[in-house]
Amino acid sequence: MGFKKLLNEHTKRWADIWKNANVEIKGDPDVERALRFNVYHLLIAGYPNDGRVSIGARSLSGEGYRGHIFWDTEIFILPFFIYTNPSVAKNLLLYRYNRLDEARSIASHNGFKGAQFPWESADTGQETTPTWYKNFDGSIIRIHTMEMEHHITCDVAYAADHYYRATRDEDFLLRYGLEMIFEAARFWASRVEYNKRKKIYEIKCVIGPDEFHEEVNNNAFTNAMARWNLLRANELYRYSKVAHPKELNRLAKHIRLEAPEVKEWGYIARRIKLPYSKKRRLIEAFDGYFKKREVTITNFDDNFMPIFPKGLPVGKVGKTRLVKQADVVMLLYLLPDLFSLSQKKRDYFYYERRALHKSSLSPSMHTIVGLEADDEERAYRYFIHSLDADLRNVHGNTSDGIHAASLGGTWQAVVNGFAGMRIRKGVLTFNPKLPPHWKELRFMIKWKGLDFSVAVFRKKIELRFSSPRKSDRLKVRVYGTLKELRANKLSTLTRT
Repeated sequence: MGFKKLLNEHTKRWADIWKNANVEIKGDPDVERALRFNVYHLLIAGYPNDGRVSIGARSLSGEGYRGHIFWDTEIFILPFFIYTNPSVAKNLLLYRYNRLDEARSIASHNGFKGAQFPWESADTGQETTPTWYKNFDGSIIRIHTMEMEHHITCDVAYAADHYYRATRDEDFLLRYGLEMIFEAARFWASRVEYNKRKKIYEIKCVIGPDEFHEEVNNNAFTNAMARWNLLRANELYRYSKVAHPKELNRLAKHIRLEAPEVKEWGYIARRIKLPYSKKRRLIEAFDGYFKKREVTITNFDDNFMPIFPKGLPVGKVGKTRLVKQADVVMLLYLLPDLFSLSQKKRDYFYYERRALHKSSLSPSMHTIVGLEADDEERAYRYFIHSLDADLRNVHGNTSDGIHAASLGGTWQAVVNGFAGMRIRKGVLTFNPKLPPHWKELRFMIKWKGLDFSVAVFRKKIELRFSSPRKSDRLKVRVYGTLKELRANKLSTLTRT
């Protein structure tokens, strides 16, 4: 081909890729450039032509975590691809589907039904979590995540449903998604324990996203996500029974699923305990959390991140209310329709003051929920920390590889945080809150097969979707008001 032609084709291909993935920020070129660094490392790790591979916790850039696949992929990385390159997102989900039989084997081995996805996964889909690991203080600790951190199963189900809600890919739903979501629901229906005295279902002996506290009962994140999984599986079964009866019957016969079992999912879900303190009017992270020792965070580093309290042994942190990373705060983000705004604010401010952010996953989630809670100054600080995680090696371990979940979380902080884009009750919504010095924020997304452009200004937002059918209409909610957009026409909506 010759060097010049090869370079031209390479440049043209990258221009096409950036057309869908780029985010423009007018008023802050340094942040825009750093964000492009984050997006670039997501782009090079996403492969659109093979459903046998996924993205490890350290992307393509290092050997940290042995290249294993965590929930990082489904919750932090996948959303970027859902909205910029759905074919990559689909293949990331097919990685899990192609190992569904292994997940069934794990569940069976542990005495459960359905499918239990491994906490750490590699080539085979078997559990690959190491037994021992080096803690952040250098000590060697016993690992229990593969035994107790079961929320990975509803995280995978959530990701499959997220992809479907954003793309309306019915073929994916019928061929892959339903089976994954149904088998995950089966796992939770067998994982819960019925408390006859209180007439509720409980999930005992787990580790939530806050990994400081092990072997707890009724972790709020795990219970709420399991409840969501069961209810969504029930809902999709009823939907498919009407919309796709032949395909549903074929799947039901294949996995031996009958209507009474699906009905039981709904019954269990509505009775799963969600720990809540009426006195404090707060979600309790898990049973007995509020009885833990209170430790105040008083010192912060140059990045405004909390410093581990002096005099507190790392091995004793589980006896305190300090949390490793976003847990309840993460729940507020993933299930936005479950809680009122006032409830979110109370929980955010309570747990934000107790989070040590000993994971790169945490700051971006605090950005998004912090913006919703009107904690804009701290939200921006968390964003900068997430944005620069690897550019400035703020965790001191970038030599092990790029923090892939932080990359995806940073993108979500911009699109779902500052642009305020969410799916609320099935409707695409925007409620932006730009930093004071940002003049304009622009990006493209894919929404239900359509190209959708977004431009956010201080007091207005411009939206446009492209369609070959000029008669197409699309409903969105902007600044709390439902609007109808017309195909191929720019709509300018102003904050009142």
